[in-house]
Amino acid sequence: MTRAIVWTLAVLVGLTASTAAGAARAASTMPGDPCAVPESVYTVDGALPRAWERLKRGGALPILVLNSASARPDAAYPAILEKELAARLPDRKVSVTVRNAPGATAQEMLPILNRELAASSASLLVWQVGTADAMRNIGPDSFGEALGRGIAAAQGRGADVILMDMQYSPQTAQLITFQPYLDYMEWVSQDSDVVHFPRFEMMRHWFEDGRVGFTPDSKEEKLQAYQFVHRCLGRILADTVSTMIDRAGRPAP
Repeated sequence: MTRAIVWTLAVLVGLTASTAAGAARAASTMPGDPCAVPESVYTVDGALPRAWERLKRGGALPILVLNSASARPDAAYPAILEKELAARLPDRKVSVTVRNAPGATAQEMLPILNRELAASSASLLVWQVGTADAMRNIGPDSFGEALGRGIAAAQGRGADVILMDMQYSPQTAQLITFQPYLDYMEWVSQDSDVVHFPRFEMMRHWFEDGRVGFTPDSKEEKLQAYQFVHRCLGRILADTVSTMIDRAGRPAP
């Protein structure tokens, strides 16, 4: 059986298991919150054992965000993540370092990932990946192999991993085939003890629910959309991290 067939079967089985387990997971936001997403889109699952161990030893929580785009530093989700987590963990030093690799594929990001993890000693890597691979039509197997190598490198250095997928807009979704890469990240997250943070589906839900528009006419509307998305991503990501750290510290039943 070829690797591609094995991967396809694993995706189907993994996605079915994920759907079945959804009802048992905790929601990431409260009902009525403008940032809220339904459990069918995202629920907090898993734990962050490496980050928890470091905190348990009295350490800090250094986070590395590696992405394939550039962003406004103060308004982007990493700054909001740092602020939100600092409020949730007032007795610990929380720091978020951002490294941009504009236009880089997962494979091209590997040397940066290794170098930055060695320099920062992060206990959590938020790896924003997949956009460039989809745009350049990189084969899903090659994409998955690069993901596996990056995850192994991060975990080998004592860092937990959150995989954040690409952004959603109705225009790009019509032009670029994202689904194979989204599916692969979901499968890899179940197979490699990492978290898949579904930014694409969150943004699509907010758009389809009328909470945000991605074709605004004015600069002010564009800024409002940007701020809404990044504020919500930062908050939900902070909820995710704090919930999973708390879960890692609970005694086994």
